[in-house]
Amino acid sequence: MRCFISNSHNPWKNLAIEEYFLRNSTEEIFLLYINDPCIVIGKHQNLYAEINHAFLKNNKIKLARRISGGGTVYQDSQNLNFSFINNCKNLEQISFSKFTLPILHSLIHLGIDASFTERNDIVINGSKVSGNAMHIYKTRVLSHGTLLFNTNLNQLSDSLRNVSSKYTDKSIKSVKSKVTNISNYLNLSKTMEEFTIDIFKYVINNSNSSIPYIKQLSTNEDILIEELAQNKFESWEWIYGYSPRYLFKNHIEISGDFIFFELTIERGIIVNAQIQAEINKNPLLNHALKSIINARHDFETIFHLLHNDDITNNTTKFDISEFCNRLF
Repeated sequence: MRCFISNSHNPWKNLAIEEYFLRNSTEEIFLLYINDPCIVIGKHQNLYAEINHAFLKNNKIKLARRISGGGTVYQDSQNLNFSFINNCKNLEQISFSKFTLPILHSLIHLGIDASFTERNDIVINGSKVSGNAMHIYKTRVLSHGTLLFNTNLNQLSDSLRNVSSKYTDKSIKSVKSKVTNISNYLNLSKTMEEFTIDIFKYVINNSNSSIPYIKQLSTNEDILIEELAQNKFESWEWIYGYSPRYLFKNHIEISGDFIFFELTIERGIIVNAQIQAEINKNPLLNHALKSIINARHDFETIFHLLHNDDITNNTTKFDISEFCNRLF
């Protein structure tokens, strides 16, 4: 079993490392990594329905989509990610517990009274500290998860606060859970680096898999992984465009009137936009909605599109920024 700790804190690259070894290797892998502040959504989720768009934009928190299913997670420099990539002859016997048991045991070894739940989460005193997800490629399995060590829980909560009722879709929805940090339950205070090394050493020393060995990325592997990160995981098409078809409904107040509108989005592109009323009370709004059809459902894209539009730009009765904010 090849074991290493990623030197990168770029979420797109670390997700690319996982896919690269899942698809292009027969080695069994144990990987740990720490990301810069980011939101990572499941493969089949609608991104905007899961996040607080304004908060993430204002705080420059990165957005990423992984290849596995499951719900949305917030990560920062005090959250540890673990990944196991194994060969499985009998896919029917795959279970989350098989892969996450070494992580659970490593926490118990540190004196923490941790346990599994029916949802395959790891909890301490009923509060979640780890969630995990899985992806199968041919006879290879990726099982990965998070460990909340000393994560900023306020920022976690603010990042994931959304108004999902505005969105109608068939995507996988996140299940909200009470969370806590592992550092609160340690007998001895540890830094994030010390905690990472403790988990790494325990898994290696207690591996029931093939003989573990440590090997960092080769130069060629690093080049190919960087290409995968840039071409796929960092791309708008993957992060935003992979969201399933959805409807977005909201309203805006113009000249004292509340006007309701609806957008239809497919592969991240607005394919239809209309006012939900028999009588059009505001031709400027109608014009703005028609102008954004075939545009990306993206704040900057729509803002620049309307800002350069003479009809909406030359009136004091239409606030472009407010309208754009209402589209998410």
